[in-house]
Amino acid sequence: MLAGETAAWIADGRPVETGPTRLLSPPLDRYRRPYEGTDNPREAMQGYLDWEFGLVAQLERDGTHGFRVL
Repeated sequence: MLAGETAAWIADGRPVETGPTRLLSPPLDRYRRPYEGTDNPREAMQGYLDWEFGLVAQLERDGTHGFRVL
């Protein structure tokens, strides 16, 4: 065991990795919002925003959820 753990490892100039490295397979099951990434069509972003802005009215119509708009 290295005394000082990660901080000592870095101070010694040893390499560190960040982010998703050495994965066995690509992360295919990650949820991506419609507006993430540059290759998503503008319509996907607008559809998401329309849904989100209409959510309060949808909840008001439903009435079975127990939420109350402040």
